[in-house]
Amino acid sequence: MLDSEKMAIAAHLHVALRRRHGRVTDVEWLVRDATYAREIIALALRSEHTELHDWAQKLALALFPQPPVPRAQVREPAPLVRAEPGRRYVGGLR
Repeated sequence: MLDSEKMAIAAHLHVALRRRHGRVTDVEWLVRDATYAREIIALALRSEHTELHDWAQKLALALFPQPPVPRAQVREPAPLVRAEPGRRYVGGLR
């Protein structure tokens, strides 16, 4: 994710915190410092306002993305149609 996108999410969280709790944050520092970001995210998640929860979760995902799942742990999807033994499609595909 681009830094500008992270800044935009942090700015939305800043505005929501200011509007709901009168809390002022440093948006640039929020994107640059992981400790500060975790504290502000935790503060927003402790709030009763769902708007703050939404922005805090978006910021957490943007700043602290989940590591990719190793290929060995990814399950292959089941086939959509299971063919019965001895039966085959009759006709042509167009």
